[in-house]
Amino acid sequence: MSSVNGSHAPESLAETDVLVVGSGPIGATYTRKLVDAGIKVLMVDIGEQSTRLIGDHKKNSFAVQKDISLFTNSVKGELAPLSVPVDATAGYVEPVSWSQGPQAFIHNGQNPNQKAYENMPAASATRVVGGMGSHWTCCTPREFPGIERSDLFSDAEWEDLYRDAEGLFHTNHTAYDDSIRHQLVRHVLIDATNGEREFISMPLACQRNKPNKDYIEWTATATILGDLAEPKYDGGLFELKSQHRCTKLEIDPATRQVSGATLKNLLTDETVLVRAKKYVICAGAVLTPGILFNSGFSPDNGYDAMGHYLTEQTMCFCQVVLKRSLVNSVHKDPYHLGWTKKVNEHKRRFPTDPLPFPFNDPDPQVYTPFSKKHPWHTQIHRDAFGYGAVPNEIDQRLVVDLRFFGYVKPTYDNWIEFTNSMTDGFGMPQVELRLDNEIEQLLITLKPTFHYNLDEEDAERTHAMMKDMMDIASNLGGFLPGAEPQYLVPGSALHIGGTTRAGKDDDGESVVDRHSKVWRQNDLYLGGVNVIPTQNACNPTLTAACFAIVGANHIIEELGVSAAE
Repeated sequence: MSSVNGSHAPESLAETDVLVVGSGPIGATYTRKLVDAGIKVLMVDIGEQSTRLIGDHKKNSFAVQKDISLFTNSVKGELAPLSVPVDATAGYVEPVSWSQGPQAFIHNGQNPNQKAYENMPAASATRVVGGMGSHWTCCTPREFPGIERSDLFSDAEWEDLYRDAEGLFHTNHTAYDDSIRHQLVRHVLIDATNGEREFISMPLACQRNKPNKDYIEWTATATILGDLAEPKYDGGLFELKSQHRCTKLEIDPATRQVSGATLKNLLTDETVLVRAKKYVICAGAVLTPGILFNSGFSPDNGYDAMGHYLTEQTMCFCQVVLKRSLVNSVHKDPYHLGWTKKVNEHKRRFPTDPLPFPFNDPDPQVYTPFSKKHPWHTQIHRDAFGYGAVPNEIDQRLVVDLRFFGYVKPTYDNWIEFTNSMTDGFGMPQVELRLDNEIEQLLITLKPTFHYNLDEEDAERTHAMMKDMMDIASNLGGFLPGAEPQYLVPGSALHIGGTTRAGKDDDGESVVDRHSKVWRQNDLYLGGVNVIPTQNACNPTLTAACFAIVGANHIIEELGVSAAE
């Protein structure tokens, strides 16, 4: 086999209709749509497939649903930092021990080029099959027109796209409506604002199990893939290669079009060349432009916006313990919602429990929607993440989490810089040259450096958001010690976007068109929050799925296949 663009010949060759890189909810959306149209898809992911169904949600464990605090460690274990500043004076060790001297460490995310004041300390990647979808909150609001929502599609198009995406994700507003605590939190806040502000059930991508209503199936890659996620699937149109790194796209030097994709089997060290009719990169807002950078795409060769216009939400957080007066009022059913029967039955079964809430009472899942007066996304609920663990001595039925997310305007000067002088923890190479019959190997490697700052307007909006969160929290209870109102460090929302943004024209301010196809490329598409060109405060996954639906339909059209109903 001849070499590809001067690189060493691969050990094996794979062919498919469409290669999808990345197995998160957006890669799954592309895959589901394409397979439904009869198109063969090969999906690859750098991570391990560790659940029975491909890319299932880690909250779909019954043990986790019995004790949500167990989920905290699952999330922590799957988040790998992307860029860690290195202070050469920090970390003093005993004189006899090896120390770094004038050269800083560069392993496992450590980055001597990263300036701490421009960093996003909590920015992380999830390298498991299912991606961030294996532990996301499943909150799926629509973007607010005029402030968050792009004008790349008409209002009618957005309506159709959101409905389609909500169907794939099983979005609903009713999964928690029977919860006493949910109803209590919602009505207390409605009363506190004299009915002038809307407090409603969060739109959640989940389904409550009909035979066992105590169990919720949270939407993840497995949900979207459906039958494709089953271990015994043998329909012939879908294959997953886990623990395969997409190193780069091969570019034909004559046409400057994608001619293949080079993969690395991380277990066998085998190089695989994939030939496809179309290529879809859905590796996240940092790793997707990283793969493009490895492949020769950069601001220096006509893709001025690549890595730029980075957006990430500001975030405020606190936890409250419900007021004594609110807890004591529950047995009286002050809102006439039928609580008395549930409370009495719980007291009959567990007479020593001091709380009126049944042990299987679902957690609250409330929010007050984004508006012009309050331009931020809110989650007033109980969930576990990499932070916010509740001490064992506190009954979790009393705790309510408040997570508020603010938008940051996209600007060219918020960006990711890639360098070819260092490696990330997975040794992601920009160029790999193997010389036959030589022991020498040249590795030029990749690491992202963040340049992220807020302007005064974004900072003032975040300050107003914090005040609003504190006002709302004060109506519910006192702050849990250690979880008082706080700003979380940049990157905590894990909603980085805009780095390969979509646009109307190939004018240097975007990387892809409205179909998510890379400008001047015939067969290369991108997926994920990174294609969203606008500021956003809400969880952007549903909107990213809308873009993916448009991209998948465009691929179907270009391949001459009618989309399945």
